[in-house]
Amino acid sequence: MATPTLFARLQQRLRTTEEGEGIRFSVGLRVAIIGATVLLCGLFFPWWTEEVPPQWVPQWELVGTRWRGPVVQAEYSFVVRKPTEVYEQEVRRALDSVAPVFVPLSNARSEWYSRIALVVDSLRRAPSPSEGSVEAEQWGGEQLEMLQRIAERVFREVAEWKVIDRPKGQIPTPWITLWQRPAMWTTLPLGQVLDSAEGSALLRTLVRRYSPPELEPLVAEVVQKAFRPTLVYDEKLTDSLRWAVRQSVPRTWGVVREGEIIVAPGDVVTDTTVAKLASYANARLLQSERRITLPTLMGSFGHAALICSVLFVYLGFLRPRIFRDALQLAGLAVGLVAIAALAWLSRVAESDLPLEYLIVIPALSMLVAILLDSRTAFYTTVTAALLVAGVRNGDYPTGLALMLGGMLAAYTVRDLESRRQLFRSLFFIALGIGTAAVVLGIAQGRSLEDVLLRCGFVAANAGLSPVLTFGILLLLERTFNIVTDMRLLEYSSLENPLLQELQRKAPGTYQHTLNVARLAEHAARAIGARALLVRVGAYFHDIGKLAKPEYFAENQIGLDNKHERLPPKKSAAIIREHVTEGIELARSYGLPPQIVDFIPQHHGTMLIRAFWQKAVEQARQRGEPPPSEEDFRYFGPKPQTKEAAILMLADAAEALTHALPSQEPDRLAAALDEVIRERIVDGQLDESPLSFHELQRVRDALVEGMVGIQHRRVSYGAATAQPAALS
Repeated sequence: MATPTLFARLQQRLRTTEEGEGIRFSVGLRVAIIGATVLLCGLFFPWWTEEVPPQWVPQWELVGTRWRGPVVQAEYSFVVRKPTEVYEQEVRRALDSVAPVFVPLSNARSEWYSRIALVVDSLRRAPSPSEGSVEAEQWGGEQLEMLQRIAERVFREVAEWKVIDRPKGQIPTPWITLWQRPAMWTTLPLGQVLDSAEGSALLRTLVRRYSPPELEPLVAEVVQKAFRPTLVYDEKLTDSLRWAVRQSVPRTWGVVREGEIIVAPGDVVTDTTVAKLASYANARLLQSERRITLPTLMGSFGHAALICSVLFVYLGFLRPRIFRDALQLAGLAVGLVAIAALAWLSRVAESDLPLEYLIVIPALSMLVAILLDSRTAFYTTVTAALLVAGVRNGDYPTGLALMLGGMLAAYTVRDLESRRQLFRSLFFIALGIGTAAVVLGIAQGRSLEDVLLRCGFVAANAGLSPVLTFGILLLLERTFNIVTDMRLLEYSSLENPLLQELQRKAPGTYQHTLNVARLAEHAARAIGARALLVRVGAYFHDIGKLAKPEYFAENQIGLDNKHERLPPKKSAAIIREHVTEGIELARSYGLPPQIVDFIPQHHGTMLIRAFWQKAVEQARQRGEPPPSEEDFRYFGPKPQTKEAAILMLADAAEALTHALPSQEPDRLAAALDEVIRERIVDGQLDESPLSFHELQRVRDALVEGMVGIQHRRVSYGAATAQPAALS
C-alpha cells in the first residue's frame, strides 16, 4: 500500500481537527473532565457539620447547697452570662428609671403674647362676646388696651414657668428628662414643673391679683386662650433613651480565665456558680467537632457544580471550539481546581494574616486571555472568584476583590506585543484588588493597620501573578508547542536565519514577503484578528521558493523566464512544489504548526491559471482534450482561519500592485475586487470564518496598503490578468 503523501497527511489532520475525531475530541472525555472538576472543587468546600455537645441546663435548685460533683476547672477562658431572668429583671428596673423626655418650645412665650394680641384684636373688631365666653358690655379702646396690659403682665409673671403638656399623674418617675440640644440631657424634678391644670389654676390666681373685678372674667378667658405649655413630650427621643438604657445593662458577670476553678466539692453553690457552669457549657459549643453527613456532602458538591457551570455553559454555547477540545477544557479545569485549592489553604491555615489576598486569580486570568481569548478569560475569572468565595464559606469581599483584579489583569494582556507588557499588569492588578480591599475594609469597620496589611498582600499578589504567568507560559510553549503572541515575537525578527537565507537566495521573494506582511497585518488589525500571527505567517509563507527561486517571477529580474522552455504541466508542478518544500523546510527549522499552516492555506486549492490557460491553448491547437484542472491546482487545504484568509488576499493584493500597468487607487481597488470575487466563486473562503462584513473591511485595508507599493512585477503573458497565480 502506497505511503500517503505529505499533503494527504496534512488534509487528514485538518479534517480530524475540524470534525472532532479522536480521543481528544470525544464526548466521554469531556464529561469526565467536567465531572472531575466538580468533584475536586467540591472536596475543598466545607462539607461537614459541627458536632454540638450536649448543653448543661442550669439547675437553680442547687443554689444554697454544697457541690457534690467533681472539681470543675475551666479549660479555656469564657464569659459568664447572666441568667435570662436576672438580665430581664435588671432591664426592667433600668427602664423603670427612664424618665420621659420633654423638648422645650423655644417660641412658647412669644406665642403667648401673639395670641393675646390676636384675641384683643378680635374683641376690637367684634366686641360682642362669643358663645361660651364671659358676657360683657361694649368695650372701648381704653378698656381693651388695659385688658392687654393686664394679660401681658400676668404672662411676665409666669415667664420662667416650666409647663408640661402631660398630666403629672401619667409621669411614672419623680423627674423628667429635658432635652436641650443634641447630646445634652438634663433631669428635672417633677416638683419643679407644672402640668396644664396646675398652670391654669395659678393663672387664675394672678388674674385676680392684677385685674379689676369688672375685667377679671374677660382677662381670665383671654389668658387661658393664649396660654400654652413650654415643654412638649417627645416619644421618639424617649424610645431612643430607653433603647440606650437597655443596651447599657451588662449581659455578663465577668470573665472566667483558663485554668480557674469554677467549683470544687464542698463549695456552696450560688447564683453566680450556676451561671458560670451554664456559661461554661455554652462555651463548649465553640469547641464543637466536625461531622460529615450525606446532605451536607451532596450540597457542597452541588454548590461546586453550580459555580463551575458558569464557565462550562458559556464554553458550550459561545465557545464550542474550546469546549470540544479536551486539552483546552482540561487546562481550564486545572486552573479552577488550583484556585479552589489555594482558597482552601488560605482558610485552613492557622494565621492571622490575610493569606486569601495571595490567591493568584490574576495569573489564571492572564493565562486564559493570552492562550485563548479575553472573553473566556472574563468568565474564567468570574467562576474562579465565585469558587474562592464558596470555598471560604461565603467570603464575598475576597471574591469580589480578586475578581476585579483578575479582570483588569486580563485586559492588560488582551493585545500582548511583548513579554515586558506582562509586568504592566502589576499596576492594574494592584489597582483592582487594592481598591476593593480598601473600600470593603472601610465598610467592615476594619482598623487602618488591618487595611494597610491587606494592601501589602495585594502588592505581593500583583508582583507574583505576572512572574507566575511568565513561567507557566514558558513551560506550556516548550512542552506542548503552543504558539502565544509572546512566542510569535521570537519569529517576528527579520534576523531569523531562515529569513536571512531567503534574502540572500531569493531577494525578490523576500521583498514580496515584507510587502505581504505589511498588508496582511494592516488588514488583520482592521477586523480585530491576530495581527502578529498573520505577520509572522506572511514572513514564512513563501520560504519553499528557496529550493528553486529562479522559477518565480519576482526573482527573474534580469534573468530568462525558464518556464518558456517547459511544458505548462511541468511549470505548474514546479510552482506547486514550493508549498511542499516550504512545509518540509519550516518543520526542519522547528517552526510551530500554527505558522506552518499558513504555507499551504494561503494558496488553498486555487488554480494556477496562467499555466492552465497555456495548456488549454496548446491542447486546442493539437486537437487534444483539455487538461484536467486538478493537475493545475494547489493541494490545499483552503484557509481555515481568518488570518489564513487574510494572507491569501494580501498575497494577491501585493501581486496586483506590480502586475497592473496603472497605480491609480481606483484601478487597484477594482482589480482587488475581481480577485476577491473569483476566490469567493471558487470556494476558497468557504472554510474560513470571515464574514462578508469583515471581508469588506479587509478589502478596504488592503486597498489602502496597495497604494504605497510602487515597484512593478514581471508577469507571464496571460498571467497579467491573474498575477497571484504564481505567488
